[in-house]
Amino acid sequence: MAEGLDLSAPLLARARASARAEGVGNVVFTQGDAQVHPFAPGSFTRAVSRYGVMFFADPAAAFTHIAGALCPGGRLAFVAPAEAGANQWTQAFRALDGILPVGDFAAPGSPGMFSLADPDRTAALLTAAGFTGVRAVRTEAYGVWGDDAQDAADFLLGTGPGHHLLAQAAPGAAAEARRVLTRHLRPYERDGAVRLLGTAWLVTADRG
Repeated sequence: MAEGLDLSAPLLARARASARAEGVGNVVFTQGDAQVHPFAPGSFTRAVSRYGVMFFADPAAAFTHIAGALCPGGRLAFVAPAEAGANQWTQAFRALDGILPVGDFAAPGSPGMFSLADPDRTAALLTAAGFTGVRAVRTEAYGVWGDDAQDAADFLLGTGPGHHLLAQAAPGAAAEARRVLTRHLRPYERDGAVRLLGTAWLVTADRG
């Protein structure tokens, strides 16, 4: 039996609905934090995460905890963003420097989205947590961020990083940020969508 674990109740509700629609019956969904969730020791053969593990408050402790939930020889696989400069959505935020306090919110190793952008640091964390055979493969793909530039700008400003930056901005900055971001994204409009290139690390490792 597989277990889907997430902190977000709305995401879990969506996952349950998708599982029902696809006839998947061998999975349960649990609201919880993978960093501290009371997994039975050695109870899983696989642990998979897509754009989640980079938000761990204490990655060393979290990966050690996850390793304990895997049986010997169990496998970990996750996707986490590569450096900010290789992701066009962060370049879009850079266009707002001077309007919003962009600064170094995407610095490699800093808490948040890009905390695992350095594959050597990630390998060291996983090795210390008890994993072996760590491998990081660089991957690229285009994603759809909106129907047009304005839609994509609204979406980006509504994300976690967007909310964070807007909360620190001067009154009235939101409207100007939306105008500038929309203008920046116009060249990416094509065939009824805004597509931005994303670059990530696909990391795999084995439980020793």
